[in-house]
Amino acid sequence: MSAPAADLLRLHCNENPYGPPPGAVLAAGAELEDWCAAYPDSGCTALRARVARHVGVDPESVAIGNGSEDLIMLTALTFLRPGDPVLVSEMSFPGYAMAATMAGAEVRTVPPDGYRISAPAICAALTEELKLVFICNPNNPTGTVLDRAEVERILTSAEAAGVIPVFDEAYMEFAGPEYEYAVDAVRAGRRLLVLRTFSKLWGLASLRVGYALGPPDLIGRIGRSRQTLPFGVNRVAQRAAIAALDHDGFVEEMRKRTVAARERLCAGLELLGAEFVPSAANFVLVRTSSDSTALAARLADEHGVLVRDLAAFGLPGHLRVTVGTPEQVDRFCAALAATTSKPSSPAASAGLGDRSGAPVPTLAPVGPTELFNSYVGANAVFALNELGVWEHLLDGARTVASLAAETWADPAKLLPLVRVAALLGYVEWRSGSVALTAAGRDLAAQRGFFTWAVGGHGELLRRLADVALGAATFGRDLGRDGEKVAEGSGLVGRMLTRPIEQKVLDGIAFESVADLGCGDGSRLIRMCRDGSRRGLGVEADERACEAATKSVAEAGLSDRVTIVRDDARRWDGRRFPGVDLVTCFLMLHDLFAAVEEPADAVRKLIEVFPDARRFLIADTAAVNWAGHEGPLPAFSLGFELLHAYMETPIVGADTYLNAFAGAGLRVERREQFGSPSTWLYLLVRE
Repeated sequence: MSAPAADLLRLHCNENPYGPPPGAVLAAGAELEDWCAAYPDSGCTALRARVARHVGVDPESVAIGNGSEDLIMLTALTFLRPGDPVLVSEMSFPGYAMAATMAGAEVRTVPPDGYRISAPAICAALTEELKLVFICNPNNPTGTVLDRAEVERILTSAEAAGVIPVFDEAYMEFAGPEYEYAVDAVRAGRRLLVLRTFSKLWGLASLRVGYALGPPDLIGRIGRSRQTLPFGVNRVAQRAAIAALDHDGFVEEMRKRTVAARERLCAGLELLGAEFVPSAANFVLVRTSSDSTALAARLADEHGVLVRDLAAFGLPGHLRVTVGTPEQVDRFCAALAATTSKPSSPAASAGLGDRSGAPVPTLAPVGPTELFNSYVGANAVFALNELGVWEHLLDGARTVASLAAETWADPAKLLPLVRVAALLGYVEWRSGSVALTAAGRDLAAQRGFFTWAVGGHGELLRRLADVALGAATFGRDLGRDGEKVAEGSGLVGRMLTRPIEQKVLDGIAFESVADLGCGDGSRLIRMCRDGSRRGLGVEADERACEAATKSVAEAGLSDRVTIVRDDARRWDGRRFPGVDLVTCFLMLHDLFAAVEEPADAVRKLIEVFPDARRFLIADTAAVNWAGHEGPLPAFSLGFELLHAYMETPIVGADTYLNAFAGAGLRVERREQFGSPSTWLYLLVRE
């Protein structure tokens, strides 16, 4: 039975559940009462001036529209002629292609990178014949956001090709000022358009008002197109938008509320074993294990919860769920739990080392040829990294002879490795030189995983059968290369996770930090290099400890950073007072394995660091293999297999959340961290 309209929970349109700023509705009502019979200002003069002051540009760089969709259509009608090509990304807002089609343009598409807009794919497709490229950032419906380097890459490529990039930033206020690179480019006078709306964070969806930013000549052309419908933005909307902008602090307040509720939603989804895409917006993309259209209908009919089924967007098996209030989030999660046909169980998220006998699904087979070549390729990738080849090729093309000279390798021995890399599609020969392909650049960014696995755990991988037969035991007869494990983790940090880590650290004030499992010391050095911060690195592995001590000395930080060889799993009575922040990356699972209850491990950290107010913890949780579909994720398979043989169980994400809560720590922030099922948690002592 369908719920009454008044009881429907609207989580399908990405509306602000808290409404507009105080005073906006009163201003709209007063405008309606005083001026209902009068036409609005067709030039939106006062609102343009107020938006310009809010953003930091001249009024001539601002156009007002009847919502950002109106501005998308105006942009297409202004700059496109029949037959003109326009570029859009797949898995993005469909309004761009619709507007271009209405203008008679030819729509070209580029594939995404997973659930992200692919900056490399967009740049590769930019040609001089293109007129416009539309980029949704943060992307609707996936919620992912481009970083500064990606936006700059698109801007630079568009400028070189003479193409106008249009950044639709309807959800940018939720992502935060650190992502507002496109608006910075407008302020700098570069040639682009940025679209914003008052419908989302500002809570004025019913009034329909948005704005475009850009150089005056482009904005002027949009304004001339607007003259065909001069009164498109009514005076009530104009007055309400001005009143909204006059409320200082509203954006920050709404962002904080949304982030907190989004974390609550993601935590609830994890507890249900539901897969989702980490989001920077006020919605979350949820992957369903059943027919998404049928699931959306059941949520509406049986529970009165409206969500957006994305089958019509070309994403079957996915729902887009608006982040509501905490109470609305809880209602949605309860409805999803009651509706989902395959609820999760502890065994479903206990990882490959789970001993309950729970089955895992049979996925699409990896052929013997591909499997064997992958084994050879993994070893070749590791060898080339050991020689420093990937690092050199990231700087530009090289001849094999120059690579041999730079790496001190025998040219006759280096050449076969380079040829293997070419046959695997990672390098290509160009006029006698070797250069990375696009796939090679992606591989080079992830080469730390190969160092971690092949270099750090190669002996264990080779002797899995001996361990299974009891002929060898990890820790007694064989071990891992701690230096290579630390080196691989450091590479992953530098190439994949450092921007995420730095973004979180930039929001924390601290004078002293302790890094547990500090590896080669690179993270601790980054945190203490500037200013007068003091650092303590704790590392159990002797070779990693030696490498960290050497790195600290080379960085000139020995007077402020201390490396201690100690095993956090065996702490008893240790105390490190005076530490503000504790970081623990990819080792909390080891601490969990040393205690009966996971929360006890977290309590131990609090006890050892009595003055710490914040804990920054990253770790890889077990994949919910029982509910997994599609291709295998990177890293998780090897990580869980190796830890099963090291007698260190890998637990589900719900175990982490319960352990934090049980120890009295509140999750202030959470970010996906470089690889699937790996999360970065910023925790605060209550």
